[in-house]
Amino acid sequence: MLATKDVLTGTSAVASVAARQSSVSNLTARSLDRVRECDETVRAFRVIDQEAVTGRAKELDENPSGPLRGLVVGVKDVIDTADLPTEYGSPLFRDHQPAADADVVATLRRAGALVLGKTESTEFAMYSPTRTRNPADLGRTPGGSSSGSAAAVAAGMVPVALGTQTAGSVVRPAAYCGVYGFKPSKGWTSTKGVWRLAEHLDTVGVFSRSAADLALICQVLSSQPEAWSAAEPGQAVPARAAHRAAVLPADEWAAGDPDARDALRGIADRLDAAGWEVREIAMPLSWRQLPEYHEIVMAVEVARNMHTELGPRVAMISDSAKAVVERGDCCPAQEYLSALAAADAAAGKLRRIASAFDVILAPSALGAAPEGLGFTGDPVMCRPWTLLGPPAANVPAWRRPDGLPVGVQAIGTVRDDPRFVQILASMEVALTEGD
Repeated sequence: MLATKDVLTGTSAVASVAARQSSVSNLTARSLDRVRECDETVRAFRVIDQEAVTGRAKELDENPSGPLRGLVVGVKDVIDTADLPTEYGSPLFRDHQPAADADVVATLRRAGALVLGKTESTEFAMYSPTRTRNPADLGRTPGGSSSGSAAAVAAGMVPVALGTQTAGSVVRPAAYCGVYGFKPSKGWTSTKGVWRLAEHLDTVGVFSRSAADLALICQVLSSQPEAWSAAEPGQAVPARAAHRAAVLPADEWAAGDPDARDALRGIADRLDAAGWEVREIAMPLSWRQLPEYHEIVMAVEVARNMHTELGPRVAMISDSAKAVVERGDCCPAQEYLSALAAADAAAGKLRRIASAFDVILAPSALGAAPEGLGFTGDPVMCRPWTLLGPPAANVPAWRRPDGLPVGVQAIGTVRDDPRFVQILASMEVALTEGD
């Protein structure tokens, strides 16, 4: 397991630059040193242009501006960058150079953030594994599809990184690597310049090692930044408002292993001891087939978009990707429309639950990261929340006796991302007191 005790959070880095206690160049050099130290084994980054990064850091020191100056960021390889190749995790796009930054990248740069490099992604953000290894155990998968982003943050190479989630591609790798992985509400920011996989599902997400860092970057990227300003992101919500958590074991979706059950129960017990109102709830009937509905929607939209983008080259993709496309090709239109309608009905139940609970606690995955690098893990515990669209995040607060992370997922009961991150900050305080 790679130690990260001396690694700054993004919030601390930005504050140190603002107070002139450090420079962007110094912080960038620290990140590059960390990459040299451990990325030969972790393999989180696909490409870094060290000379360009160093030059950009110097420019930011000479022309200080922007609320994110001092923040060093990794960007998933399915998100376009005008200065670095974007290959979408596929040999079909080897050395592909976009003409412009994705909107989220352009926004980060305008705010003073520095893009260190492109992190590894599975092929077209689906299932074919990358070369990335899990910093918590190099013999285990880091998860997917945002494999490199999760590993880069977990190994301390960058304080934050961008990923994307269409099924479980942010929350699950965060769980396996032991960091925050935040999938905000559907539509929270622009996806222009991000590889389109499934338009009803695709969401840009953020990896970090603290709730405050999620707030720091999301306020800048949000399509409604004024909501974040009003909520004072990064600050814990008043105790009374944050003390209502529903525990959903979700056994109806899949049987998690003992590690997953221990983590969920352990986090619930610690919150209960900290004064939260914590109560287990039963799975609503309208939710039981949500993973299946998600798979239908994803397959149909993936098939449509892959045919559009690749044309006859769709025959050249991996077998795992072909299987998704073929399922979508064979799916009747009525089955797809029925799945969307069922998701809308299930979302109504979530709105009713919101009157009693602020957050739902559920497994992030079926257990700890699987051994080996040939399988990125099952996203079943994330599929329903991606389909319904509320904010969801892995909470990195539970580890096995051997130190391997086990994820617990927090899901907001309303689509209010600033408040949800405030709740995460409150949870972080409650779960770290006494550590």
